Amino acid sequence: MKDTTTRRIFEKENQAEVSNNIEKRNNQKSLTQLVSLTLLNHQPNFEFKSIDVKQQYSQQNYLTQRNPNVQSLHYRPEQKQKTTICTTIQIYSPIKVRQTTQISQSIHDHSTKEPKNQQNRFLYNYGDIILTNYQIYDGIQKFEFLKKHSINSSLRAKMIDWMIEVLTSYKCKDQTFFLAVRLMDQYLNLSLKSHAPQDMHLIGVTCMFIACKFEEVQPVKLQTVHEKIAHKKLSKEEIREKENQIGQALDFKFFGATLYEIITITLQMINQYQKLHQIVVYLAKMIIYDYSIISQFNYSLLSAACIIIGCNLSCQDQSDEIIAQVLQLLNVDKDATLDLSSRILNLAKNFDKQFQNLENLKKFNKNSILDIVKLQK
Repeated sequence: MKDTTTRRIFEKENQAEVSNNIEKRNNQKSLTQLVSLTLLNHQPNFEFKSIDVKQQYSQQNYLTQRNPNVQSLHYRPEQKQKTTICTTIQIYSPIKVRQTTQISQSIHDHSTKEPKNQQNRFLYNYGDIILTNYQIYDGIQKFEFLKKHSINSSLRAKMIDWMIEVLTSYKCKDQTFFLAVRLMDQYLNLSLKSHAPQDMHLIGVTCMFIACKFEEVQPVKLQTVHEKIAHKKLSKEEIREKENQIGQALDFKFFGATLYEIITITLQMINQYQKLHQIVVYLAKMIIYDYSIISQFNYSLLSAACIIIGCNLSCQDQSDEIIAQVLQLLNVDKDATLDLSSRILNLAKNFDKQFQNLENLKKFNKNSILDIVKLQK
């Protein structure tokens, strides 16, 4: 019994020793890897050769490091393919989105004609609504606003000419000038007090100050208005008091239609902004001088007349089409607009005689009245 037990113990120990020897031999045994000869010698033969690799096989990275035991084995990185821009016409699905409403159909038609400009698309969709809103304010305008004052039209023209000089010198926008003139005319129309000529300086300066605060990103400060624009002839308290009086007379509704805004939106809607905007705005500035014109016609009719003149001067080949679009957008009578256009052209010819010594319109604008007269001839 004792011999049997010792024999079993001996067999287990022997078996354990044998298994340990097998594991050692397996660890010491070198691994082999088959590599194509095309990688070794760059030959087109599809033969294979064994390469001995030691125990560090699992630690060796054959993608980034070179095996020191194999001198002829090189690993070349994969070359990146060059991308090219496709110049061929892409064929898309023939299925189109169904236009369900008239507004969406108009947007689709406009996008095929006009570049994808966010401002143009906005004006195309909402331009009619904006113009209608402006015409509502324009219809409220009353005429002959100098009747109850002792201020004559020539003094008003001098103030407008000085406004052009001041606002241009301080690099204000055209919107600021047109708004300042409208505020001045509206205040003279709505004011219950009769104003004398000496009041015109304070009214004009204050209207420019209000317009700058309403339109400019960096408006002219009150200190600058007091010292440099009014030359200290008007105190800050006087300017503040007149600002309050103008606000109360207008019920603090400074927003409203101006010639510049109606002209700009109309030209953008008919896609003639770049061609006609400069000369049409110049004509609008010119007619503001003339009290007999500005006090008899509303801004919509005046804007249409200026655009028609600019169209006849610069876009004669498209004049009929543009005139029809303008008359439809602004909803004005054709005969009345053409008669007013002739009157404005007559003003352009005789402007220097009618408004002598008022040179700021020609001085601070690229266009001139002589250019308009030459183009007409």
